[in-house]
Amino acid sequence: MQQVMKNKNMNTENSTVFQNKIRAILAYAFRTAALLCANGSLMQTFLSVTGFSEQNIYLHASLFQAVNVLTILLCARFADKGTVLRRTALVQIPGGLLFLFYLPLCMLQEVSAGAYVWLLFVSLFQSVTFALHTICEYKVPYYIYRTEEYGMVMSVCGILSSAVSFGVGALFSFLSVRYSYNRIMLAAFVVSCAFLLLSGILQYFQKSLLPPEETAEQKQKEKIPLSAMFRHDAFSKLFVGNLTRGFANGATTILAAAALSIGYDETLTSTMVSIQSLATLAACALFAVVSSRIHPRYMIFVGSCCFLALPVLLCQNRPILYLAMYAILLFGRTLIDYAVPSALLYAVPVEIAGTYNAWRMILHNGGTMLATVVAGFVPLPFLLVVSMICQLISGINFLTAKVMQKSR
Repeated sequence: MQQVMKNKNMNTENSTVFQNKIRAILAYAFRTAALLCANGSLMQTFLSVTGFSEQNIYLHASLFQAVNVLTILLCARFADKGTVLRRTALVQIPGGLLFLFYLPLCMLQEVSAGAYVWLLFVSLFQSVTFALHTICEYKVPYYIYRTEEYGMVMSVCGILSSAVSFGVGALFSFLSVRYSYNRIMLAAFVVSCAFLLLSGILQYFQKSLLPPEETAEQKQKEKIPLSAMFRHDAFSKLFVGNLTRGFANGATTILAAAALSIGYDETLTSTMVSIQSLATLAACALFAVVSSRIHPRYMIFVGSCCFLALPVLLCQNRPILYLAMYAILLFGRTLIDYAVPSALLYAVPVEIAGTYNAWRMILHNGGTMLATVVAGFVPLPFLLVVSMICQLISGINFLTAKVMQKSR
């Protein structure tokens, strides 16, 4: 009888895990497609075509990151209150609806100070919702997956989302030579709103693998002092790696604006979205193959070496070379983005996971914000070389830190 009950419970858990995986993969794909229009190549191109200056675009990116970091700092324990699965879902609703508030910018005849203030108003509130989601999203896997399956699930999420992103990029490239960019973005913002709402709905129906009594016990364990998290080796020994990784990442977020500043047009920056999708697809496919065989810290180092392509982006009037180096760079960044949380899932105990990842993202996003701020004041070659060095430092830190070597 006990064996029958055990098999029944195992079958129930397997069914729940499978359903969680399907919902997670679809939600990730919808969210990825939506965020393409929030703060990246498409948004930077839209702002440039609308008439905002390069300095205004850099300032917008910097403030977006600043608010993101501040929100995570002030709400670091947001994931430890209530039900983290529900919070992760509900916080996406305002984030999605805010896409509709960009629509007036698509109808501008000329830019003005008022239009820029409106842009910042909408973007910064949206950044708050994205930050709250970030606080939650790295704790959710502890509840809906088995630990050893996380890397594979994230790889599949990446493959599907990159296919969606590739389609979006190809569609933008096709439409950009036929319609005005503002008209394209008018439709894109509406679709992004719908996609983010769908992502929230899918997340809302996720089910925890932990029984109610274990969940309650877990919440008691999570009421630990913040100082215990700061003393944990996963935080103190990887402090430099997380910060320098953020700075290097910041340089990758303004490459569309950089391309425009050295003479390329919006057709190339739209193509960058498709290149990003292909690079993501390749990186996720590789990670899916090796995630169960090789410790993720090695993938972090390999991805860091890809940042050696950054200075080559300075070549002018060579669009093929620019896109090729951009592909290598994004391939490496994607490997890092998937390998870091996969490795930390083993190194960081669940009782500090919410707060730990909030502060980890404070370091990461703080570095990203610093890079976007510096971008407005220093020559582009200096920014790219420093960013390359920062990512190499980060890769070495993750590769050699003892807490990473002992985590699996």
